[in-house]
Amino acid sequence: MHYKSQKNKDEILLFQSYDQLISKNNPVRLLDLLIDKIVSSNSDKFIWKGQSATGCRSYSPATMLKLIMYGYLNNISGSRRLERETYRNIELMWLLGELHPDHWTICEYRRMNKDQVRLATIGFREFLKSENYIEGKTVAIDGSKLKAYTSREMLSMQSIEQRLSKINEKLAQYLDEFQRADSIEELKEELESLTGKDEINAALVDKIIGLQKKIEELDLQKKQLEESGKKYISLNDVDANLMRSRDGKIPAYNAQIGVDGKNKMILLSEITTEENDKQLLKKDVDKIKEQMGIEPEVIEADKGYANTVEIKEVESNNKTECYIPLPDNNHNKEDEKNGIEFKYNKDKDEYVCTQGRILKLTARNKKKHGHYYNVYQGTDCIGCPLREKCTSSRTGRILHIATDKDWIDSYKMRMKQTKAKEKIRERKNIVEHVFGSFKWMMGKFNFILTGKDKVQIELDLYATVYNFKRLINIEDIEILMGKMRNYAWI
Repeated sequence: MHYKSQKNKDEILLFQSYDQLISKNNPVRLLDLLIDKIVSSNSDKFIWKGQSATGCRSYSPATMLKLIMYGYLNNISGSRRLERETYRNIELMWLLGELHPDHWTICEYRRMNKDQVRLATIGFREFLKSENYIEGKTVAIDGSKLKAYTSREMLSMQSIEQRLSKINEKLAQYLDEFQRADSIEELKEELESLTGKDEINAALVDKIIGLQKKIEELDLQKKQLEESGKKYISLNDVDANLMRSRDGKIPAYNAQIGVDGKNKMILLSEITTEENDKQLLKKDVDKIKEQMGIEPEVIEADKGYANTVEIKEVESNNKTECYIPLPDNNHNKEDEKNGIEFKYNKDKDEYVCTQGRILKLTARNKKKHGHYYNVYQGTDCIGCPLREKCTSSRTGRILHIATDKDWIDSYKMRMKQTKAKEKIRERKNIVEHVFGSFKWMMGKFNFILTGKDKVQIELDLYATVYNFKRLINIEDIEILMGKMRNYAWI
């Protein structure tokens, strides 16, 4: 047969090192250099165990970061899988120098070192900015609901009370079977003092003890729910919020991502527990400035961020322009459909409708949903032929006019211009593919850690490896290694 032959498995190889097995353009070389540079330039901040000269030596933060980053880079996030890879993966053997952290150590480092992961994440972004891979002129922002590592079931105060009621009823039934016992402790003592012929049923005692434990757990969950101020609480991750997603309502986190327009690289990755994006635009822009020292010239976002108060505040620096479409007002559309229009009389500070009816000012600076309005109300709507189509109010049609209406009107006009429409379309190409990439890397389970701080660690890891992959697709690895060696790491 004309087949290629395998090498003899017993053949001894001389003078061959791991380094010879790793090509010069292997991304693992760049990852090794990146972590070494970040850690060595911040040695006072990368401290984790290993501070005592006695006892078993610890793994260094650099070793652990390299291993975890490599795992996320190759879709291996589970600590047990990572441990196995250290014994059979040639790239990891080279990267770690034949070290083999166990899965518990991997898990412990990842969940305990949010600040170190964040430092590596921001440090890498600073390098990308300095080398002009991140420009910071145009930034597209988006949010996505990512499921928390917990079951879909969430507890409300009502469901907790119902469970407590049922358990207490069951507990009362069991306790009625015991004439001489007043508490779980007495039951235990009585059980220990009795022989096998006694009428006390050991299985029944175990059931009572189990129910008591469930009551204690529910009481704790009730207390956590009261302290959180939420309507629902997750059994496994108390920080997660019930959020509406494409898969229905799920316990989730709202991941905020900011992507640079030049090379589609991430310069913002923040976990929030906000159920929607309405109040997050200003916070996101402030985070970009705080972390990267960047004030974007253009911010692009979808209708989820259509909060004119936030948009106006972001644009108040006179350096940033927002391109965020505002949703249509259904009430205004109905008025237009029914031929109803309101014109403002500046001299009298009142509105006049198409039927000549007057709406007078009744309140100034009334706060509603975070906005301030002046309120105008119809005084002679009785008998108007369009009243049924205009309002259901007994007193007459009410208009809430934003105190900054002139600014809002000018912003709406700006969003109708050709440039604005192009920017709004551009946003999708910059940011939306990022979450698709994240979900592909995450697999079936979005997050594997619980608690907001730990979930932030995971998001930072995904964002960093995403940028790493983008970088090696843009530039040759040997050129990148030269730039990393010469960069002034801080």
